[in-house]
Amino acid sequence: MKQTILEITSEPIGVGQERVCYRHPEDAGKVVKIQKGENDKQTRRELELYKNLSRRKMTNFEHIPRYYGMVQTNLGEGFVVDLVADFDGAVSKSLWWHFEQGFPVTEFLPYLDELRQYLLDNLIVFSVDMGRYNILFQKTSQQQARLVVIDGLGNHSAINWLDNIAYFGRRKINRRWRRFIGRLQNYSDEVTRANNAIPKTLEVAYRKTGKPSQSARGDLE
Repeated sequence: MKQTILEITSEPIGVGQERVCYRHPEDAGKVVKIQKGENDKQTRRELELYKNLSRRKMTNFEHIPRYYGMVQTNLGEGFVVDLVADFDGAVSKSLWWHFEQGFPVTEFLPYLDELRQYLLDNLIVFSVDMGRYNILFQKTSQQQARLVVIDGLGNHSAINWLDNIAYFGRRKINRRWRRFIGRLQNYSDEVTRANNAIPKTLEVAYRKTGKPSQSARGDLE
C-alpha cells in the first residue's frame, strides 16, 4: 500500500541547527519536524526518549510536546508533535524572546522550578545544549502559564541505560539543571547589558507567588 505523502507548502514556524519545524498541513494543532542536513543526532536522541516514555506508559505531557509518529512529506521524512500555542492561538514565545523584551530570568524562576520538578518526576533527561530558544512560555489561559521544552530533549551520553533508574536519572537531571540555569542567567544578563534597559516584570496574572527553591535558583545567587 502506497504511503500518503503530506504536502507542506507553508513557511517554517521554527528553524534550528538540525531541524525545520512546519505546521502540520492537515492539523493546525500539530507540527512536523524535518531534518535539514546530515546531522540527525538530536532527532535520534529525541525519538529514543519518546520511545522510552512510551514503554513507561507516560501520560503527562504538560511540559513537553506529545509525539504522534513519523510521516513522509514532500520535504522529506519527519515526525509529528504538538504545536505549543497560547490560549489565543498564537505560537508561544521562547524564553529568549522574553529576555529580549526586557524580562530577566528571575521573573521565570517559579516556572523553572515547576519544570525541573516535572523532569525529575518523569525521569526526562535533557541534553546539555538545551537553552534559551528551546523553552517556550505557554500562556494556557488569561491567568495561567507554563514552560514547555520543545527541543534539546534526550540524552547525548553513550551510556544512558542508568537514566531509567530513579537515583541515577535524577542525579543527572539535577547536575545538568545547575549548568542550564547558569547559562540562562548569562543569556539574560547579556541582553540586559546590551539593551541598557530597566528589567520588566510579568503581568500580574502570570506572576506566581512563593519563593522558588534553591534548585531552581541554581547559580543566580
